[in-house]
Amino acid sequence: MSLTPVQQSKTYELVIDRIKQAILDGSFPPGSRLPSVKSLSDTLGVGQAAVREAISALRVLNLVDVRQGDGTFVAQLDTRSIAQSIARREAMAQADVHALLELRMWIETGACRYAAERRLDSHLVEMSDIIDRMDRDLGNAQLGEEADWAFHYAIAKASHNPYMQTLMETVSERIQGALLASRLALYRIPGEDERLVQQHKAIYDAIKQRDSTSAMKAMQDHLLHVSSQLRGGEVI
Repeated sequence: MSLTPVQQSKTYELVIDRIKQAILDGSFPPGSRLPSVKSLSDTLGVGQAAVREAISALRVLNLVDVRQGDGTFVAQLDTRSIAQSIARREAMAQADVHALLELRMWIETGACRYAAERRLDSHLVEMSDIIDRMDRDLGNAQLGEEADWAFHYAIAKASHNPYMQTLMETVSERIQGALLASRLALYRIPGEDERLVQQHKAIYDAIKQRDSTSAMKAMQDHLLHVSSQLRGGEVI
């Protein structure tokens, strides 16, 4: 197997899958050294941060050994150990989803408040364009997930708080990686894509009206709904 570029940038879960498959199918045999972070970044078409994140995860899975100053090497494969590590990682990923949703609740309700108070017309145009994309892409889970994140990031920009925007940028890769599969699953629930679009429209309308209280409430309702659906609960 030859490594092929990952189509989405900043998706470390997909980078993990590419490298893991290359290891398991023998392209990188036990004891061999992986290409450098820069080389993997160029080959896979992702940022170096995504590659580092993936290597850290592969290390947890006992698939690679990272030797300071010497490089990253494929570990000797122990099937039972790998299976146990993968099971642990899947449990951690599920915990990550809910922890990250709690973090988003804290960050994004505050971002909505300040966006409602400080937004410019240009921010409204950006948000409206994204919602139009959501409407056009109903039924396309991948595009819906991408537009969803773009909308939330646009709110952070509209808050005019550079630290809030930086915080969103810092956690974006972790959030996207942990939530990608779950978010795509959400869009496969009948009618869910339309419900999510309506929730984003409610957030947008409150920000447009400069109603910070309603904007915070709309964001809170949206994130609680997402959390409930991911847990298999009823719509809030």
